[in-house]
Amino acid sequence: MRFITYIALFLLIPVAASGEVIASVDDATLTWDDVISMIGGEQNVQYLGITTEASAIEVLESWVREEVMVRAAENSGLESDPEVSEIIEQARRQILLEAYMANIVSGLQPSQLEIENYVDVWLSTYKKSAHIRHILVQDENLANSLLARIRAGSDFAALAQEYSIGPSGEDGGDLGWIMRGQSGYMSFDEVAFRLGEGEVSNVVETGAGYHIIKVVETQLLSPEPTVEEIQQMIAMELVQVMQEEAIMAEIEILEMNHDIVLYPERLLEHL
Repeated sequence: MRFITYIALFLLIPVAASGEVIASVDDATLTWDDVISMIGGEQNVQYLGITTEASAIEVLESWVREEVMVRAAENSGLESDPEVSEIIEQARRQILLEAYMANIVSGLQPSQLEIENYVDVWLSTYKKSAHIRHILVQDENLANSLLARIRAGSDFAALAQEYSIGPSGEDGGDLGWIMRGQSGYMSFDEVAFRLGEGEVSNVVETGAGYHIIKVVETQLLSPEPTVEEIQQMIAMELVQVMQEEAIMAEIEILEMNHDIVLYPERLLEHL
């Protein structure tokens, strides 16, 4: 609601100076710079327009109502309430975490050559969809054990129901029909969309854990995506991979500067 509200301000008052105050409550002021910051930049002003003074007043009053209520909440001492304080701290941590990760991945982009090289190798995998089952576990040894049982003839769906920790586990690991990019993990897709019908993969590691993938059936996409569309998809996937790798590399460096001790057995005692 606030996002939409403040977008309206820009179209309404295009002559306002960037530092000009357009509303105030006691010593709190709303300036043009504040508005642009709130809507996420001038590129977002195209989405809503206000053309009358009455609607302009309504928009400004929405900010006033928020400001007076926040001040009332502060004056009431709500910030010292344990439940409120915990929520504020959780929000603070989340904001810091997201801002720090944004700094890590800022500017990461694959080159056009990297995109084209990836297309040369994987183009055919973007031209089909596949009906896929998978088993997801956290322990690599368990994954290898399950794979051995599958190779020996055990039922894939039954093992998925018993062992898989993924949401699809209760359905025998059935992910339904998916295309490249929909699993969320490039390494998963690279294996899955190279398998033939009825084939089972080796153990595949992703950020979610260890997978065993089975392709039930495949079919060509219709209409077939263009090379340009595939390049756009690949660019997005490569960015995601680059970001994940950059964040994990940063975490590894940070962990070296701290004394870290894990007590998994204590956690298990509570489960």
